[in-house]
Amino acid sequence: MEGGFFVFGEAEKEDAMAERNEAEGREGACEQRNRRAGYQGRESSFGARAAARCGRPVALPSFEALLDALVAGAVDEALLPAVDRVIGPVVEALGPLGAAVDRGARFAVLGEVEVPMRLVLAAPRGVALEEIEELHSQPPVLRQCAGLLARLGARAVPTEDTAQAAVNVARAGGRRGAVCSEEAAFEAGLVPLLEDVSDVRPNGTRFWRVARSDDALLGESPLRVLRVPTERLGAHLRQAGVEVLASGPGSGFALVGDAQVAAAAAAVREAKAKGATWLGTPPDLVRRPRVEALPRATEVRPPTVVTVGGFRVGGGARAVIAGPCTVESEEQIGRLARAVARAGATALRGGVFKPRTSPYSFQGHGLHALRWLKEAGESVGLPVVTEVMAPAQVGPVAAVADVLQIGARNCQNYDLLKEAGAAGRPILLKRGFGTTVDEWLASAEYLLDAGGAEVMLCERGIRTFEHATRGTLDLGGLLAARQLTHLPLLADPSHSSGRRELVPGLSRAAWGAGVDGLIVEVHDAPESAWCDGPQALLPEDLERLCDELGLLPGATPSIERVRTAIDAVDREIARLVARRLELCRRVAEAKRAAGVPLRDAAREEMVTARYLETPGMDEGSARRLAESLIAMGLTVEGWSAEGAA
Repeated sequence: MEGGFFVFGEAEKEDAMAERNEAEGREGACEQRNRRAGYQGRESSFGARAAARCGRPVALPSFEALLDALVAGAVDEALLPAVDRVIGPVVEALGPLGAAVDRGARFAVLGEVEVPMRLVLAAPRGVALEEIEELHSQPPVLRQCAGLLARLGARAVPTEDTAQAAVNVARAGGRRGAVCSEEAAFEAGLVPLLEDVSDVRPNGTRFWRVARSDDALLGESPLRVLRVPTERLGAHLRQAGVEVLASGPGSGFALVGDAQVAAAAAAVREAKAKGATWLGTPPDLVRRPRVEALPRATEVRPPTVVTVGGFRVGGGARAVIAGPCTVESEEQIGRLARAVARAGATALRGGVFKPRTSPYSFQGHGLHALRWLKEAGESVGLPVVTEVMAPAQVGPVAAVADVLQIGARNCQNYDLLKEAGAAGRPILLKRGFGTTVDEWLASAEYLLDAGGAEVMLCERGIRTFEHATRGTLDLGGLLAARQLTHLPLLADPSHSSGRRELVPGLSRAAWGAGVDGLIVEVHDAPESAWCDGPQALLPEDLERLCDELGLLPGATPSIERVRTAIDAVDREIARLVARRLELCRRVAEAKRAAGVPLRDAAREEMVTARYLETPGMDEGSARRLAESLIAMGLTVEGWSAEGAA
């Protein structure tokens, strides 16, 4: 301390910043937990489920009361059922919302929460299905079950919410039934008689998260919602391809995508619609990035997809990049290219310039090795990924390689980032050993600002106090980055572990966490590898890993390789079928306890429909598979046609 003031060194500054970031994270989590999420109904209703995902649920008796509470500040947001898969717009909720907006209330729709609507028909114990004369439930739910009402010939009795319907039926008794959640039925003491009674299965409802405009959460990406006061405006919007949800006679709300903003504005002008107001920020303002200082890396936009030949990653496409740490010889890289392609990798990696801790270690063969790498990749149809270490290397390497890699040591080498970003090639940016997520994204911003359009971020392990592994694979940082950026995210389990035996487990962990891809080191003689042999998988290890991750083998004449992949699929199918049969046993126990028939034809139709939707499976195969699984399930449940008859 000098003159009564503390003087901080760099280490103290970093510690203080880390403590501040940690405190801000705790504060954000507490704010989310303490956020009051209002819903219409009572506990065990579907609105309560939606509210529980957004904060602390607060029950209100009606949609009008819910919106009044939001305006008064008694709740921080309101969960309103907006659209159902069966009936479409839920006018019972959208009508009060429209009336409040027309009265001058200023709202924003923060986003949507979709809740599966697994409705059951429940009745007092001892009441048979054919005896039910009244069906109690919320009006929108009763409209979702028109087929059930017609089938039973029962009278519809509207109640304020599904959970209250169960309570009312339990209190009144007699030949009554409630359509509600299974949870609400059990809490009221009712017995479920039928499952999934919606006219369309599976059913679900999209709940809008409505907040006051001036209270919209920082960092949220609100929906663009336009109040539609007249049918004339609604017709113009529908003609422009905009989804319009009716909220009453002649009025509604329009969900406007980014690409539809201009058409929606033109429709408002053409219809001369007074009272057409935007919920939240008008769309003539550009959406703010998630981090103001990083407008390109954290832009609110669809996920970036990087495509190079058969390699495709991001936006749901997942891939594995594999190959040796360093290109040792022309023969070696050609041999390994064939191995990784056979395994199922869709890009070939290999170092031609190697940054090494010791100046006496092998530094790579340079541009001669780049030619070997490129020819090896072309021979098996794989694009190649290699590292550049200095601005002067970018031009010659970019002229040959398909993807440029920026290594961990150069994550914040800004001159190199600027040069690489202007090279016109996709870039794989590895996170530095001690780089924070924000600093990592800032490095990506340099690449994007220089003109790079296709940037991939790779977590390769950060430096911590742990010495059992080479680094610590920071899956938490990966997931945090996912919330901030549209760029594809990959993981490097080889460098993060430094140990071959740990690579498969870390790969599965990262894959399960949702990474878009992996970059894995492979060598067929790791004991004699010139660089990082202890962390390299054998080719057969990579094959097993790709099979576990669900990747198809590459083009190969090997019958054995394809059969190995089939064997892996068969083992997984057998495991899943065994689990399914055990679940069938358990549901049979629950049905017997409740006095419900074991066989449910409607449920079987839904199961068959699910298999018919399987991509890549023809209808005949899907039906045979569904029929076989249903038959096996009935057997373990103890059902027999003779006993049923």
